[in-house]
Amino acid sequence: MSTILLVDDEKDLLELYTDVLEIMGYQVVHAHDGLDALEKARRQRPDLIVTDWMMPRMDGIELCLRLLRDPALEGIPIILHSSMRAPSIPGVRYVLSKSCPLEEFEEAVAQALDSSPEPMEAPLRAAAGAW
Repeated sequence: MSTILLVDDEKDLLELYTDVLEIMGYQVVHAHDGLDALEKARRQRPDLIVTDWMMPRMDGIELCLRLLRDPALEGIPIILHSSMRAPSIPGVRYVLSKSCPLEEFEEAVAQALDSSPEPMEAPLRAAAGAW
């Protein structure tokens, strides 16, 4: 069973994504900001990290950069989700709008876990007008 580290400071979104991921058969570990996520990733190397961009203490972009600089964590695929248009970040496989359909989120998770260790070029996906 794959383990996914889900990082977000919004409790409702954590609960929704947790429900979806558990139904898909994944084990889910929560973190509420980037610092918490980095500590948990080091203790229990997840198979995938799904992170928000804007969070207190350490944002998702800084988290991604620190993951890339850590030899023990650098190959973990990352999905960034945000309510704002996010910049291109090294190591991020998919950038999803928080308002994307759950099916799109499920597809990105499945593809990120099935793909090679090389980061893939991923189009920004957003509902019309969400950005």
